[in-house]
Amino acid sequence: MYGSPSLARLAPLLALLVLGAVLPPLVPQYFLYLGNLLMMYAVLALGLDLLLGWAGQFAFAHIAFFGVGVYATVLLQTKLGLPYVVAMPAAALLAGAIGLIIAIPATRLRAVYLALATFAFAEGAQWVFNSWDTMTGGADGIRISSPSLFGYAMGSDPKAFPVMTVLLAVVIAATLYLTKSKFGRSMCAIRESEHAASASGIDVRGTKILVFAISAVYAGIAGGMYTLFNSFANPEVFGFTQIVLVLSMIVVGGLGTLPGVLIGVVLLGLMPEIMRTAMRHLLVWQELVYGVILIVAMMYMPRGIWGLLPRRRRRLARA
Repeated sequence: MYGSPSLARLAPLLALLVLGAVLPPLVPQYFLYLGNLLMMYAVLALGLDLLLGWAGQFAFAHIAFFGVGVYATVLLQTKLGLPYVVAMPAAALLAGAIGLIIAIPATRLRAVYLALATFAFAEGAQWVFNSWDTMTGGADGIRISSPSLFGYAMGSDPKAFPVMTVLLAVVIAATLYLTKSKFGRSMCAIRESEHAASASGIDVRGTKILVFAISAVYAGIAGGMYTLFNSFANPEVFGFTQIVLVLSMIVVGGLGTLPGVLIGVVLLGLMPEIMRTAMRHLLVWQELVYGVILIVAMMYMPRGIWGLLPRRRRRLARA
């Protein structure tokens, strides 16, 4: 049955907002940077999970829309002089519009063909980011000026942290309402069986196109969040490693589960930092480590970490 999320599920968002207001003066700046990074990845992963975990569409153009969000947010501010409060939503909508255009032909494909087509688009987008020197700075990257929100200057981790918590809370609340709605149930029906969903009166292709566009909007929002605490961006940020990382987050945490996705974001989002500090000699094997984690998760945790928890509780209850 669809409806609205309960107050109990929305209550943690209030705690998130309180932490965003309280933590910046109390926590070292490096930890605030990690918090900002994890919140950005959370929005990025939630968008991919809508497409892959809820609608069952194996599309991998997500990181390209993330790049569109970053570059469009910066360029709308520097070239047109728009404030961040206008530039970031406009960039997210631009990412969504491009996602909608890509989805119209792409959703005619299925399974591995859809994955290959969208991955090709992601590679093409990175080529554009690398080559369009006049707009993106090419391989040298682009400088991100410190944005401001109603006179509140950001650009540093302590200043960006409260705004990041607000954006994450809004995205999580939107995800809760979306997945509890009739549209959310339609996504689940398509994931289980497109033929059964069509027989039930669901517009399968229209739903897939719409969820593709919504997922791209999430990626665009994540791109706008990236500009809040970073001063530089280059095309390497939107490469194959990032696709693998975000995919690993949702698979390891648990496809189609909001808590599972957040767990995966925390675990795998911190892994590069752990490898960089505690296991520096393993950093060159980072992509291999992600691949091994993905294989192990698919073999032994097909429902992710979150999927293991109810099984553990049942075993303990029987014991």
